[in-house]
Amino acid sequence: MPATPGPPRTYGGVPEAERRTDRRDRLVAAALDLVGSDGVVALTVGSVCSQAGVAKRYFYESFASMDDLLSATLQEVFDRVGAAVASTSLEAGATARDLLVAAVGGAIDAMDDPRIARLYLESAGNAALLATRDRAVDGFVDQLLALVAGGGELRPSDQVTGHLLVSGATHVVALWLQGRLDLSRDELVAHMVDLGVQAADGIGGQPPA
Repeated sequence: MPATPGPPRTYGGVPEAERRTDRRDRLVAAALDLVGSDGVVALTVGSVCSQAGVAKRYFYESFASMDDLLSATLQEVFDRVGAAVASTSLEAGATARDLLVAAVGGAIDAMDDPRIARLYLESAGNAALLATRDRAVDGFVDQLLALVAGGGELRPSDQVTGHLLVSGATHVVALWLQGRLDLSRDELVAHMVDLGVQAADGIGGQPPA
């Protein structure tokens, strides 16, 4: 007869699952701190564990490698942007302008941390991060085109427009978060949305928003 599972193990009154989550969060925060100060290329498992105050053996309970940690961190950012756009798309009568405001605002909110901005900007130099970024961009482009087109037939040129909008907007937001663009948040959003609406005009044969 199989043994009856016992209660979850605790240490100092804290369940194991909660301690594992805490270690994971500390590793993510430590990696971002080091990215912010030294860049992606300087990271090692040892330096991240030392910064986090976590024994190296615990690193691998959450991540297969340093690339896995960085990719998971970047993916969480993209997930927050996607959720912001999706929530707007559910609103009745959402226009292309509404969707672009949600996309730009979601990117700013999700990346509102100079460490994350640097992680994104340096992602092109890391194969794992670049793959994560490319998958996310492809998904955002498909999401945006489907919403803006409103059922209209998409053309190959619409893919070009979609990639320019998504990749360009994300890159500009990252630059702004690093303080490299002298605009207020409202000015940035308004300018990017105006450009985006012009670029999106005609996607799927739709009239201007």
